[in-house]
Amino acid sequence: MKNNLGRALLVSILLMPVLIYLIFVYSSREVFFNTLDYVGPPTVLERTDEAGNVHYDTIRYAVPHFRAISHTGTIVTDDSLKGKITVINFFFTNCPSICGPMNFHVKERIFDRFNGFENFQILSFTVDPERDSVEALKAYAKSIGANTVNGRTVWNFLTAEKDRIYKLAEALFLNASEDETAPGGYLHSELLVLVDWEGRLRSRRDDYGNIIGAYSSLDQMALKDLQEDISVLIAEYEKNESLKRKKSKKSN
Repeated sequence: MKNNLGRALLVSILLMPVLIYLIFVYSSREVFFNTLDYVGPPTVLERTDEAGNVHYDTIRYAVPHFRAISHTGTIVTDDSLKGKITVINFFFTNCPSICGPMNFHVKERIFDRFNGFENFQILSFTVDPERDSVEALKAYAKSIGANTVNGRTVWNFLTAEKDRIYKLAEALFLNASEDETAPGGYLHSELLVLVDWEGRLRSRRDDYGNIIGAYSSLDQMALKDLQEDISVLIAEYEKNESLKRKKSKKSN
């Protein structure tokens, strides 16, 4: 009898995260559904309709245009963000300091957990494109176990023109630059940025109500927050897709 109770308790504990996730994703009640804030200054556009009425449209801040080459040899652009939930960071393969722990945590806490969701990806941009060729990035991806999943590249390691990479980091409110005093000659942030399926930066608020903007890859609590917030975006994405399918059925 005690063994049966023990097994039942163990099964309940194992199933609890799944049940919570299903409720979180599929419930139509807002009490079960949270959303993340938008990061960055919005753009307000003024337009006048045919009747002469003035309207103001708010355009959310989004990742700007970029074009890079992946370690797989494919071209990745900002269009690659559409329809995907994306985590972005910056690194370089010869980094002697934070890159190792950063990408180890990205692999263990983010890649391994979410690579089964087809609409999830990670983009890691090198800040040292002069040394980090496609072949060097390919070897790096292999060394940390960023393998394809069902033939799909979930984690892309990217190179581009140096100035374009640094400008992209700045647009994402992160640091990336050459610095002779920094380990390895480059200064870059250990932070991770979360982007939704429309290319918009998203984030939670801290305990004081401030938008955090990015998540530290070296802080276990921040990584836990990022895991939860990726799940929030997955739930929001699935909910939006479900509503689209319902509307499509009604219109047909």
